[in-house]
Amino acid sequence: MRFLGLSLAASVPDAKTMWVFREELKEHKLTEKLFNRLDECLRALNVELKSGQIVDATFVTVPIQRNNREENALIKEGAIPIDWRKEPHKLAQKDTDARWTKKEWRKHLRVQGSCQRGS
Repeated sequence: MRFLGLSLAASVPDAKTMWVFREELKEHKLTEKLFNRLDECLRALNVELKSGQIVDATFVTVPIQRNNREENALIKEGAIPIDWRKEPHKLAQKDTDARWTKKEWRKHLRVQGSCQRGS
């Protein structure tokens, strides 16, 4: 918010608007030009840029996944249970990167999305 000069009461675009804007940037091959210009502006302000990763973790209310202990153990090891591969619809409903957590005494699925970009 500080970077963009926004206040808590500021009007901001919704997720759909941002998605459409990003898709148009990609369609017109402007994403790289935009980031290059941002890099130039930051360098002019003596901001040191480093390559890295931004991770966004969001709490999402979802139905409880009914995995058995063996399935959970495989997921924690980074593998996918063999039975799930045989049922593509079941596999599509499972997020093996998400983890359960509690917030305000309720269980939530913590979904992590990341955006990687070098400087």
